[in-house]
Amino acid sequence: MQADLSSRNPGGTSPRTSRLVPFLVALTVCAFTSVVLGFSAWFAFGKNPAVAANKPSKVLAEAAPQMSVSPATRPDTPPDTAAKESAPPPDTVSVTGGTVELGARDANTPARKVAVEPFYIADTEVTNEQYQEFVKDSKSKAPAGWKNDDFPDGTASEPVTGITWQNAVDFCNWLSTKKGLKVRLPSEAEWELAARGPEGSKYPWGNEWNDRAAASDGKAGFVHAVKSYPAGRAACGAYDLAGNVWELVADTLDAEGKVVTEGEAPNRVIKGGAANEQRALISATSRNIIPKNYAGAFVGFRYVVVKN
Repeated sequence: MQADLSSRNPGGTSPRTSRLVPFLVALTVCAFTSVVLGFSAWFAFGKNPAVAANKPSKVLAEAAPQMSVSPATRPDTPPDTAAKESAPPPDTVSVTGGTVELGARDANTPARKVAVEPFYIADTEVTNEQYQEFVKDSKSKAPAGWKNDDFPDGTASEPVTGITWQNAVDFCNWLSTKKGLKVRLPSEAEWELAARGPEGSKYPWGNEWNDRAAASDGKAGFVHAVKSYPAGRAACGAYDLAGNVWELVADTLDAEGKVVTEGEAPNRVIKGGAANEQRALISATSRNIIPKNYAGAFVGFRYVVVKN
């Protein structure tokens, strides 16, 4: 007898197939749930700009630390050490070192180049008022023309004159002790470097004569107060390095005009010209020679302070 299979499965589905249905349904639900949860997480943490902006990469944060400028290194706050080094002593200006060529004097003394270390130089010639302090403090002899150790009325700010080279050296030694600095007369090379400047100009103010820059015989031919001709100020800031009075320097010369450093030299060098000279004799290179004990009415001096 043939079995009637259709009567055993009214739905038309085999028993094996009916057993798989619940498993397939469960698998579908799990897969859907996984997709939904995965997409939500991706959207929340992978593509959301707001979240990304608030969570910077730790690597980037460590590679680019915040920069800060301490007061000591701010551009508008120079270090104290630099300020101290750049500040010259009172009444002096700083001269940058360099090489100066001193002109030929004659066939026996050709032009020569001299290397000069940085130094400070007095911004004016030593005045009567400044020299009077030295006279009274050291009990030294006053210059010719003074009475009772007093300079003539109205000349306090004029360059002191009527002094010898040795008087000028004594003043420098006295000022060294008083200020606790190394003070001396400038060498000819130092003086000329200060007067000519880094460009090696003919005059302290440039290469062309200027009547408003220096006292000469064209200006009544008498000594003026220091700083009377600001137009003649040198590049370093010093006044009156040409005209007004000749200025003594440290160099000592033998009878043949050669610089000597030992023994008794009979002559001394003066620089720059004076108010009683024609302008042709007034410049940053002008030079004259005087006897060691000469004390003239148109010869003065200024000093230098040696940099430590």
